[in-house]
Amino acid sequence: MKFEMFKELPASQNGISSRVGLALTTVILLLAFGLGANGLNARPIWTDELYSVSNMGAFDGPYSPAQIVQSVAGHFPDHVPLFFLLGAGWAHLVGWTQFALRLFSVLSGVLTIAWLYRLGTDVFNRRAGLLGSLLLGTSAYVLLYFHNFRMYPLLLMFIVMHSWFYWRLAHDHRATRLTWCLFVVSAVGLVYTHLFSIVWFAGLGFYHLVFVSRSRRWFYILLGWGVGALCFRPYLDVLISGVLRASGMDDVTSAAASPGELIPTFSYLLGNGSRDLAVLFGGILILAIWRRRDAAIVKFMLMSLVMLTLIILLNEAIGLIPIDRMRYFLILWVPGALLFGYGLSWSPRWLTVLCLLLWGIAGWQFYHSTDIRGYIGGMAYSYKYPPLQDYVHHLKGKVRSEDYLLGFTPSSNVNKIQELGKSVADFYTELHLGIDGGFILRRAFGEWLEENIRHQMTDSPYLLFVYDPQDKPKTFDRVMDEITAGYEACGVVVDEPNLLVWRYVNPIIGCEREDYAPIAYENGIRVVDRFARHLPESEVLQILTGWEVEDEGLLDEYNVSLQIITPDWRNMRQEDRHLYELPPWDVIELSTADLSPGDYRLMIILYHRDTGEKVSGVDPTTGESANIFPVATFTVPGES
Repeated sequence: MKFEMFKELPASQNGISSRVGLALTTVILLLAFGLGANGLNARPIWTDELYSVSNMGAFDGPYSPAQIVQSVAGHFPDHVPLFFLLGAGWAHLVGWTQFALRLFSVLSGVLTIAWLYRLGTDVFNRRAGLLGSLLLGTSAYVLLYFHNFRMYPLLLMFIVMHSWFYWRLAHDHRATRLTWCLFVVSAVGLVYTHLFSIVWFAGLGFYHLVFVSRSRRWFYILLGWGVGALCFRPYLDVLISGVLRASGMDDVTSAAASPGELIPTFSYLLGNGSRDLAVLFGGILILAIWRRRDAAIVKFMLMSLVMLTLIILLNEAIGLIPIDRMRYFLILWVPGALLFGYGLSWSPRWLTVLCLLLWGIAGWQFYHSTDIRGYIGGMAYSYKYPPLQDYVHHLKGKVRSEDYLLGFTPSSNVNKIQELGKSVADFYTELHLGIDGGFILRRAFGEWLEENIRHQMTDSPYLLFVYDPQDKPKTFDRVMDEITAGYEACGVVVDEPNLLVWRYVNPIIGCEREDYAPIAYENGIRVVDRFARHLPESEVLQILTGWEVEDEGLLDEYNVSLQIITPDWRNMRQEDRHLYELPPWDVIELSTADLSPGDYRLMIILYHRDTGEKVSGVDPTTGESANIFPVATFTVPGES
């Protein structure tokens, strides 16, 4: 396609030397890294980040690469597995804390910005590359995803990498074999990172077919893309089925936005939370194009418009993009930043400085406003989660394996069990503290509150009650009444100005007891603790047992017998229960009213319901093997 009014201009660098460009790029990278790393612990993880770590095997792993691919294909077939594979490898190196995980996204984002400078410099000029990388690295909407352990920063990185390799092959005849190899590798990486990479390939394909002269190299580039497509063929059927499933979900398609909603929203977000700023930058770009008559920028803009049009058409066809899921437009931030950067690169310096100042102010206001939450989907819930990372920080090393953490939350979503069987609360309590936990809704009242209490306050005998003493919810007194009615206070575990953690235990156990008394049965059933106390004045033996049963089918097969025996093994009393009536914690009472004065033992037996055969087990604390285990000894006093 010929542009009669435009021409290919020589690669002018706007008077910026390579040394100055490198120094300024370093400053921009440090700025982007600082902005990215600064917010990594600002909010707890959200639902999609939970999907990430669950598919990587955080809870029941480590997963092998094959298991990760199988998990993604089985649970989220509309996703592709590369991010999960790379993220799992990263997690095995640095750990599963939210800060360490999100650092992967920050580093991917920093590499994106560095490569964007190189791409902008080669395609346009050094000043355009610098300004484009600065705009991308300070975009409020982009920074939100630098703070999330998701695939979008990785997607942007592969987009810029692949585009740069393509440009070198299409326009620089000094390209080496390594460039060709990295061109193919980055193509494979891009297509295995996100479904919407097809939009970027379509844009590059349009540019290649329309604007690049036919030559042997031209065909080799097509061949390289073909190799990338062949590498994706094994996963194509999974992705197609996943997309068809997603497009058939009424709750997704019914919320999809129309072009009349998407385009203004896109310009608003691209303008750093200011549609006026997007119009201003667009006007400066048009003026620069008119004055410079540079064919390269026109071609690049047409390529960008093709990608924007394709996203709109895809949304019209399969309906996947509501207003709060504008992250699918993130791939257009790369051309958007470069286009704006090109316009500013030819504007007067005072205007460039003024525009950058306005950009920074708008972005800061937008990032810290509640308005931004309307465009980030489920991430918005994380703003209303309790400070779960603080809980982990202060409780690390202070919990016991059978503790149960109880607190308050402004959002019930923190407790919601997601598709892979875990909740956001589980990420912090189970994965990082090794305990269970639940959170009562702060705004609950009446029957709603009572249901919350029943659901979140399990019958665990070991309770950690966490709250902010400076911000007690209205539900606090009612929850405290429930706790004090069934537990004994054992003291403060954490005492901070905005964080108080009390330890409570079942009165049967008492605060002095520190060790568990487990039993590991050979059929996989486990007693996590067993304890009893005798109340002579009430003539009652109170018994507490805790159970873990991985295979629920065993619940119907076995019974539990608690027996009071004399030293010579005479059975004086017993209580038999079905196992399915007991887990996870059970408290029963046996009367000792008619027992003669003397010493007694309480024994526990697990046996098959049909055959009566006792199950053998091992006490892990003593190494003792048996099929009858002691629970406690006690004495029935004589009359004084």
